[in-house]
Amino acid sequence: MNITLPNKRYIFLLVTFLIIASSFANNIKTIDSLRNVINTSNNDSIISFSYFLIAQAELNSNPKQALVNLNKSFFYLQKSQRKTYPGFRSMLKANLYRILGQLDSSIYYANLVLKASIERKDYKLMSEVYSSLGLTAISQHNYLQGVEHFNKQLNLIKEYKLPAAESGVYNNLGIAYASKGDWDLASEYFKRGLYDDLKYKRESNLGNAYNNIGIVFIMKKQLDSAEKYFNKGIEYRIKSNDMIGYAGSINNLALLKKERKDFKTALLLTDSAFVIAKRFGFKKVIEEVYGSYTEIYEAQGDYKNAYASNKIRNEIKAEFEKEELTNRIQDLEKNIELEQKNSQLLEKDLVLEKTERQKQRQSGIILIGLVCLIGLTAFLYSFFRNNKVLKKLNKKVSDQKNLIEEKHKDITDSIAYAHRIQSSLIPNELDIKKQLLTVSILFKPRDVVSGDFYWYSKIKNKHVFALADCTGHGVPGAFMSIIGINQLNAIVNQRELISPEKILQELKEGVVQSLNANAEVNDKQDGMDIGIVVFDNHQLEFSGANQTVSVLRNKELIELKGNKQPVGLSEKNEAFTGISFKLEKKDRIILYTDGIVDQFGGKDGKKLKSKIFKSWLIETCELNRAEQLNLIEAKLKDYMQGFGQTDDISLVIIETE
Repeated sequence: MNITLPNKRYIFLLVTFLIIASSFANNIKTIDSLRNVINTSNNDSIISFSYFLIAQAELNSNPKQALVNLNKSFFYLQKSQRKTYPGFRSMLKANLYRILGQLDSSIYYANLVLKASIERKDYKLMSEVYSSLGLTAISQHNYLQGVEHFNKQLNLIKEYKLPAAESGVYNNLGIAYASKGDWDLASEYFKRGLYDDLKYKRESNLGNAYNNIGIVFIMKKQLDSAEKYFNKGIEYRIKSNDMIGYAGSINNLALLKKERKDFKTALLLTDSAFVIAKRFGFKKVIEEVYGSYTEIYEAQGDYKNAYASNKIRNEIKAEFEKEELTNRIQDLEKNIELEQKNSQLLEKDLVLEKTERQKQRQSGIILIGLVCLIGLTAFLYSFFRNNKVLKKLNKKVSDQKNLIEEKHKDITDSIAYAHRIQSSLIPNELDIKKQLLTVSILFKPRDVVSGDFYWYSKIKNKHVFALADCTGHGVPGAFMSIIGINQLNAIVNQRELISPEKILQELKEGVVQSLNANAEVNDKQDGMDIGIVVFDNHQLEFSGANQTVSVLRNKELIELKGNKQPVGLSEKNEAFTGISFKLEKKDRIILYTDGIVDQFGGKDGKKLKSKIFKSWLIETCELNRAEQLNLIEAKLKDYMQGFGQTDDISLVIIETE
């Protein structure tokens, strides 16, 4: 989604960057001094430590560059050959990966530091590790584990009287409970943190404290109080040069403006947060900003941009997962490379041993035996050592497999939640039968959520039934189905419109407006094919958008064809036409989507096509309605053997009494 900003929004962003530039002045001065040390020093240890301090200074203002400088610090530390404890460097690396959204890499380095800090009884560093692990757990929606880590951190601070501020832990506990939905407990911890920071005048922490309390107020719909705390948070975050926090506070303020339906200001603020996050590489914040865009556009009824924003947010999440996998592979490659180097060194040692043995061959049998013994020992050492390395690599592969399975579970859980939302909007067949007893429905989404949907209502003693096939399947199709269902509810249930061609016309106008009526035809393919029938036991009224309805009567299939244009933006913009048809007793009204006739299968792996499907309808017409549907489903299942489902499949059979 390319964000274009009107002139007023550019002005707002210019002011934002002036604030940023001002807040960076002191930080840049510090970094420049350290770079001067690097340029004038020949001591690798001093250069390494200078890069480490630069990375610390850039932690919240430019984490992407901070990671580059931290890697340079590791390089010069290794070059110096000093056995310096790299705990704080590795801890900083874990925090940077967490800020950049690469959570598994963050956990990897945090656990390395935790092991070292426990061995050295370094309780201060151990406390920082628990803080990082707790925040990462929250990002992974594992809130109870986050609380557990924070409580461990708090116990260490109290037991060993560490100089770390308790307020930071209280704020993190508040975040954990807020994420869990327990706003009362979250509020209690946020207030404890704020009072502690005010008491000890920790200005660098106050931006975070005020922002968190603002979130509580916005969730409690106390918008005036929320705005006051957000603004104070922004003030302190600018003072402390906390750019990632500043972007987050602006994003929160945008959501507050959305609640007040001040969409123009909300978008201004979201644009500002986006530009800051993009400038400094705050990928996690960028993901959150796209979530805000989605909410704001959705609240405006601008479903086109809401859909686009949500799509980009999902792409960013997928990119996180790809980066995580790349980092894990790189870690494995580094370990393998190290083992290869060790193996090469061992080979050189063996060659030297062999040469020395040849030179000293005349020294006697005892010396030869001693050399052989050394060679055997080296061989055994190499064998057992390489075997140990292989076990470690196997464990890492197993850990990676578990990581992928965990990510898959997160995605599956999200889609399952979307399925529950869509299921609540599409009526259950049993509920429809309370008004229309003679209906049978086959509804088989290709994915967990569906681009097909059906809709039913009874108005003025008339049954109104719609079956639609939206653009795409899965999540994109499901999003479009929500638009269609909401529009049908408004057109039929609220306005009591029961003429099918008029319903389609109103539906098309509503969908086009929702998807941005100013879009060019070539730019917009979103929409739906839909058939609508309005009937009682004597008369059927039908109108279709790229859809056909059939009436099955005495082994004859009578087709009523709709208009060749979709509901959505298209080159054709004709009025929909209505078709009237006189019904007889035991007629069966058949509606279906093209997922059936486009299904691949059979011995040749070809599409089923409408000819075969229609023959199935005629062959089974003497069965009762439910048996007919079941047999067609069985035939379809048999046809699909060895082939995956191509598209969403829907079939509706309604019998007149």
